[in-house]
Amino acid sequence: VFAFAVFYWLGRDWENALYRSATLLVAASPCAIVISVPAAILSALSAAARAGVLFKGGAALEILAAVDTFAFDKTGTLTTGKASVTKVVALDGDESRFLSLLAGLEAQSEHPSAAAIWQEAAGRGLAPIPVREVTNRPSAGIVGNNGDGQLWAGNPHLAAQMGASIDQPALRAMAADTQTVIYGGQGNRVLGAVTVADKTRATSRPALAALRKGGIDKIVMMTGDRRPVALRIGEELGLTPHQIHADMLPEDKVRMVGDLAARGKV
Repeated sequence: VFAFAVFYWLGRDWENALYRSATLLVAASPCAIVISVPAAILSALSAAARAGVLFKGGAALEILAAVDTFAFDKTGTLTTGKASVTKVVALDGDESRFLSLLAGLEAQSEHPSAAAIWQEAAGRGLAPIPVREVTNRPSAGIVGNNGDGQLWAGNPHLAAQMGASIDQPALRAMAADTQTVIYGGQGNRVLGAVTVADKTRATSRPALAALRKGGIDKIVMMTGDRRPVALRIGEELGLTPHQIHADMLPEDKVRMVGDLAARGKV
C-alpha cells in the first residue's frame, strides 16, 4: 500500500502505480507469490478428489486448462452401467437352458451386461450351468467351456471370430433394435441372443452442456456397441451423429484418441 501511495504521489495513474507496486512486491518478497502456486494446485487436487476426480499430478491439472476436446467411453461412463435384459430368444425354443448357459458364462465377467444376464436368470429361478476356462475378449465378449465344447457370448465381432453366423430370421429383428444385442453360442453355432438396455446417467447431459458452455465444442463418444444403440444414447445426451463412433475395438479407440491428440489437447 505504501509503494502504491508513493508511485501515485509521484504522478502515476492508479493502474500504473498498482502495476509498479506489484512488481516491487514480487521483487522484494517473491516467496509468498511462489508458494501460492503449489498451494493452489494442491487445493484444486484435493477438491477434485473429494468430487471423485483423480489427477496424476499438478502438471495434468494445469494441462486441463488447454484441453479443447473430450472423448468419452459410453458404457458405465455416460450410461449408468446398470443394464437389464429386455428380450430373450433361444433358437431351439428352450429359453431356460439358454439363459442358464449364458448366466454360467457371464457370472465370471465384470461387464455391466453380464450382470444383467445373471440377474435375469436369478429372477427366473434358474441355476447357472458351471463353465470353466473362461477368458475375456476385449470389446468382443467372453469364452469358456461347459464340458460340451467352447461356449461364448458377445457381439457380432465375437460371433465372426467363432465362425458363427448371426444372420438368423429369429435374430434379425433384435439386430435392428436400438438396444444392445448379446449373442450366445457353442462352437460355430448360434444358440440365441438377448437384448440388454442401459440408461444414460442423470448427470451426463448436464455435464456435457456445462463443457459446451465452458467453450469445449469438440466432444466425441466412443463405444464398441452397435451404431443404432450408440445413436439412441447419443441423442439422449444431445450429441450429433458425427460425434458418435460405434462398433469400435480397443485399438480403434486408441487410434482415434491419437488422431484427436495430433490436432489439440484431449
